[in-house]
Amino acid sequence: MSRRLARWICQFGASVPSAAAIERAKRILLDTIACALAASADELAQPIIRTLPQMGSGDCTIIGSRMRSSLSGASFCNGALIRLLDFNDTYTGPRQIGHPSDNIGVALAAGELKDRPGKDLLQAVRLGYEIYGRLLDLADPKGPWDHVSVSGLVTAGMAGWLLGQRADQIANALALAAMHTATLGEVRAGKISSAKSIANSAVVHTASLLTLLASEGMTGPELAIEGRHGYAKLILEGAGFASFFEGAENDRLMSVGLKQYPCFALAQGPISAAVELRAKLPELGAIERLHVALADTGAARMRLGDEYGRRPDSSEAADHSIYFLVAVALCDGRFGTDQLRAERWRDRDVVALIDRVDATIDPALGPKTGLPCRIEAVLVDGSRCTVQRPCTPGFAASPLSWPDVVAKFTQCAGGVLGENAQREVVACVAGIEQLPSVRTLLRHLAPDA
Repeated sequence: MSRRLARWICQFGASVPSAAAIERAKRILLDTIACALAASADELAQPIIRTLPQMGSGDCTIIGSRMRSSLSGASFCNGALIRLLDFNDTYTGPRQIGHPSDNIGVALAAGELKDRPGKDLLQAVRLGYEIYGRLLDLADPKGPWDHVSVSGLVTAGMAGWLLGQRADQIANALALAAMHTATLGEVRAGKISSAKSIANSAVVHTASLLTLLASEGMTGPELAIEGRHGYAKLILEGAGFASFFEGAENDRLMSVGLKQYPCFALAQGPISAAVELRAKLPELGAIERLHVALADTGAARMRLGDEYGRRPDSSEAADHSIYFLVAVALCDGRFGTDQLRAERWRDRDVVALIDRVDATIDPALGPKTGLPCRIEAVLVDGSRCTVQRPCTPGFAASPLSWPDVVAKFTQCAGGVLGENAQREVVACVAGIEQLPSVRTLLRHLAPDA
């Protein structure tokens, strides 16, 4: 299966993307860079930045910094920055929700290392999203492994292709990654810690190193995927891996949504609805109860079944608490990272409103891939005020436009890059398929001295 997957990767790499896929990939790329730039200036990133020199020097850019590192060091750091603020994209598949842009960091690093043209970076993004989506569609959401475990194979495929590996080398990179890149689901449960924000980048760090080893002749087990103790049996909970290859390449990136708020995907719609509801209410004191209804997804079941969800005590827990996020959006009429930095979950007005919130799953809401939701305020006079979202704004059925993404980029890049550099980055991404070298884009992601 690793050899078959390697051949499939080479064939996909040679395929011609549609105009729609190119346009969506550009929005995703600019959005991803925006998320990393915003995180690079955040205090949460400092442990990562301080540790980076110990990962070795190299030729790969660290987004938002003048520091450079090795392929694996840059893949780890940039991947962590992309994920850190929980502001990056969301793939909502039939079984699980995940964040494929977590892996764009390794594509940027490998593309820069090998001086690949912009069109190859775009193709690598398409490739990574297709592998990620197909694997996530096979994975069991009730299994013991976190969804970031699929990123080991994604990294081996993306990096191997960008490094110019032969099919047999990519096969060995995939086999090695299958053996050594799994993450336990506990990373996303209970009192969520900082481990969540680096979960995917830790997988990418290991997988990128293994991919380099494959370039030098390191081999992996022949039956790494389908063997009795292999990846499909254990990590994918016995899924028939041959189904990965079924169907034409349909660009899973077209099923990806971009976020408007720096928090987990499930709360994007409820926050938007809460902001609208706030404008309709005479005052917050008029609310007796607040009912939040979510679509029936694995993520919703996990979050509503979390006993710590109602009382977050850290930024990582707060941006995954539907109760806090709805309450603070109602209190303030908005939501952003400043409210997390201010630890608004401790404030009396937010706590008082959290106590009046209940959240449930409504199987009638659908389709669930759009993460529909409903918020209903029951007022003290017995009247009700309801806001419903048939689809989360920014997601596949209602995607952010290019101007929307540029506005988000400008907001995130402010304070990190100068206005000229911001314009250059936007221009590079807008014309990425004509860019002779990825290095031109990366050069503009380092702030002026």
